[in-house]
Amino acid sequence: MNSERLKDFRQAAYELLLLAKDATFELMDAVMTTRNAAWAEFSLSPLFSRQWSSVYEALQDCRPDRKKLMLLHLQQLQEEAPPTEHILVAIDHTAWGRADAKTLQERTHE
Repeated sequence: MNSERLKDFRQAAYELLLLAKDATFELMDAVMTTRNAAWAEFSLSPLFSRQWSSVYEALQDCRPDRKKLMLLHLQQLQEEAPPTEHILVAIDHTAWGRADAKTLQERTHE
């Protein structure tokens, strides 16, 4: 995914959130880049510039339109791959750091 397309995708996803948009996006970035899935560690991520209680507030306040958000994700996946009967989505949250990935744009789905 090129950087302009990634920006467009992130902006479209951002617009589908109703409340706490900035905190939710920071939390999503923290979740995708944190080695261990623990609330406290998400709040300590350099990508999450808020206090630890904001992790809970973002989750409580964020009310995305789930159907529209899923359609946005499916649209992105279908544009990158040839049409198939089934789409398989796998999340890689390995313990191995991506030392060569200096920015989030280099951490995309494959």
